[in-house]
Amino acid sequence: MPSSGHDPEGLPPSAWYLIAIGLLASFIGVSLLAVSLLNGQGEDPAAAQVAKAGSADLPPVWVVRAGQTYSSIAAKTGLTIEQLETFNPNTNPSTIVPGQRVKLRMHLPKAKPEPPGPRLWTVRRGQSLGSIAAATGRSMASLRRLNPKVKAAELQPGDRVRLRR
Repeated sequence: MPSSGHDPEGLPPSAWYLIAIGLLASFIGVSLLAVSLLNGQGEDPAAAQVAKAGSADLPPVWVVRAGQTYSSIAAKTGLTIEQLETFNPNTNPSTIVPGQRVKLRMHLPKAKPEPPGPRLWTVRRGQSLGSIAAATGRSMASLRRLNPKVKAAELQPGDRVRLRR
């Protein structure tokens, strides 16, 4: 049978080049992974899961008590001393003092926003628009803007004044 420029396996030469490049890339990837694990740069997936699971149950910060060290805090929280040092890079572990706050996570959760307060105020006997503004921390101008139909001089007990949108 005449030669058609293909190799005996039936693959064209360009396919062999692709196979060789793929094998070379796989070898390089495995080599890099092995080197990073040997240098301690790789992360053990099982250890990462334990750290994630443990940190979900922990408060974001630990308030140091008398006699506590990074070692005792690590033992109580299930974290390692290295993790505590990573989470608190500007803290010297040998100089922590009672009352000091030590982060137990890399990124602290954002503070919850303060609730906006009530939307409406029910006028009580003796109250004026000015006393309502003072009691709620709102300005008279904002109360007038939010309540264009309310006449300050005609407020009666039981009337409702809007405090916010």
